[in-house]
Amino acid sequence: MIGISTNDTVRQTRSPTLTDTPMETESSVSPSDAAALRTMLEYWADRAVVDEACDTSAIAKAAALAAQDMGNTRQALDLRRVGAELAEQHGEALVTDAHIETARERVQRGRVANKIRDQTEYVSCLLEAIATRQTSGEVPARSTGIQRTSERVAESHAVSPLSTLKRIQDHLSNLHMLGFLRCHEQNKGLSGGQYDKYELNLDPAIVLETRSNIAEHTE
Repeated sequence: MIGISTNDTVRQTRSPTLTDTPMETESSVSPSDAAALRTMLEYWADRAVVDEACDTSAIAKAAALAAQDMGNTRQALDLRRVGAELAEQHGEALVTDAHIETARERVQRGRVANKIRDQTEYVSCLLEAIATRQTSGEVPARSTGIQRTSERVAESHAVSPLSTLKRIQDHLSNLHMLGFLRCHEQNKGLSGGQYDKYELNLDPAIVLETRSNIAEHTE
């Protein structure tokens, strides 16, 4: 039996019976470096792109950007593909470094937007609430303040708000774990106690734009 997971801690969540029984061998796949990604891009460019339509520098740029970010083959291919689409849209015969730079922003925005779309309606409202506060300079914010804003956001979308502050706090903690939020731990001692403040770890404009697009398509 072969098991594959992107979660490095998955073995720790198994029951003791499953942990002790198998005679297993573990293999890890490390992120690709720029050289490996460049070799892969050049291979596919030779087969999928018209000769001399993609500048050698642009291929190296896509490989370097992907290596710096996730070391992900799919991301490198997306950068080259979107770069080619941009060149075609502008009637330019050669994909250049500039196209790859613009492609990086589009690919990042698309990836973030997809993650937001994957969340439940309640959680999406929560992200929109934090994004709204962030654009107004009202972050980092405590869960109580975020709750008030999320209630207004939920009402604007005709969605029932989360019922308790504890549920809000659970979702905030989960969003922090997933990388959507930054958490700032506060300790005011005996006078103020301990609590957390949150802000987005994303561009709030992307969150608000995605939420607006979702609302338009559901009307």
